[in-house]
Amino acid sequence: MKKLTLILFLVFGAFIFFARDTQAATLRLTPATGSFILGSTFDVSVIMNTQDIAVNTIEVELKFPPEKLQLASPSLGKSIVEIWATPPSYSNQEGRIYFVGGITTPGITTSEGIVQSFTFRVVAPGEARVSFGQNSSVLANDGLGTDVLRQTSPAVYRLILPPAQGPEIFSPTHPEQGKWYKDPNPIFKWTSLEQSQGFSYSIDHDPNNAPDATVDTLEAQATFTDLDSGIWYFHVRERAGASWSGVSHYAVSIDTIPPAAFGINVSPGTRTSSKSPILRFFTTDSLSGFDHFELKLVPLKSGPTESTFFFEAASPHQLSRLKSGRYEIIVRASDKAGNFRDESETLNIFSSFFSFIGPEGVDLYFVFIPWGIFLPLLLLVIIIILIFLFRMWHRHQHHLRHAFREDFKKIRIKPLLRR
Repeated sequence: MKKLTLILFLVFGAFIFFARDTQAATLRLTPATGSFILGSTFDVSVIMNTQDIAVNTIEVELKFPPEKLQLASPSLGKSIVEIWATPPSYSNQEGRIYFVGGITTPGITTSEGIVQSFTFRVVAPGEARVSFGQNSSVLANDGLGTDVLRQTSPAVYRLILPPAQGPEIFSPTHPEQGKWYKDPNPIFKWTSLEQSQGFSYSIDHDPNNAPDATVDTLEAQATFTDLDSGIWYFHVRERAGASWSGVSHYAVSIDTIPPAAFGINVSPGTRTSSKSPILRFFTTDSLSGFDHFELKLVPLKSGPTESTFFFEAASPHQLSRLKSGRYEIIVRASDKAGNFRDESETLNIFSSFFSFIGPEGVDLYFVFIPWGIFLPLLLLVIIIILIFLFRMWHRHQHHLRHAFREDFKKIRIKPLLRR
């Protein structure tokens, strides 16, 4: 009987669980994919499916790459929202959109409800991902404010340059437009016609610029050196006969600057008896964007340093199974162009009884002294103390002898005084 009751309870619990999942609201973006030309605009809508659940509050946080997309208009047309608790706000610097909308009693059930629409402008080529942030929720009209949001779906867009109107351009050094490179010396090559009389080209930060009507080269190749970090656009057109062709464009993204400097926080501290301290670290990158962290732990010994390798890690990261000793923690932050910055911190793991003595030396609060230095210093201190004690003893003996002579004189004088 008990087994039957347990089985029924499990079946009922599973039914409630799956019923809850099948009746869960979703948020998605439409269009979910697409290709859009640099300089153009396109519309994106937030669509809600309540799965037959009446809801009355929608909170949405959207994140987008501000270096590739800029919000041109925060609202388009109709929306199922009736009351704005927090009207749509956005930041083209942070790449964030946020709003909270409400629906009056008895709420709403919908499978294709337009929550809000936006217009984005394409400002750089590459791939752009627009996704829902953690501050997104859909609250049921049940008097409890139950969050019934179970799934959000992002959108990924391809952002491209206008089709070539002249020669076809390619780059052996920077082959992918929209990808970041740390090489500041791009080489461009392009196709040419048999009757070509030369080419005019230029490079700048304007994606729609055009070179002048002056022949710059007869070769179908151009090289640039030491370009500054940023997005550059190469433009070329060809003269054939008595006319110039249309202009073709090619984008190169250059980032030679590593991620921002950062610190490594060690918990409970850099001097600890814990064998599994926790590391925390964070940084940003202003151009290509931060990509990932790598970590290396190097034991510090008096002999040769052990060979260790970097491995990918995320913050927070907990070290484990460390022996007593001193270690150098090296955290490497890499950006999407391949630049990196290393930051380091010294970690001291002590035994519980001899917290300041290690196999490599003595670790005082402000300084670590290896045995090769500490022992001679200790011997010197002992010698100085012995010399000091000897001098004190010698002075004390001298004082005793002097006192004895004075006492002896007094003993010899007293009989004479009595006579």
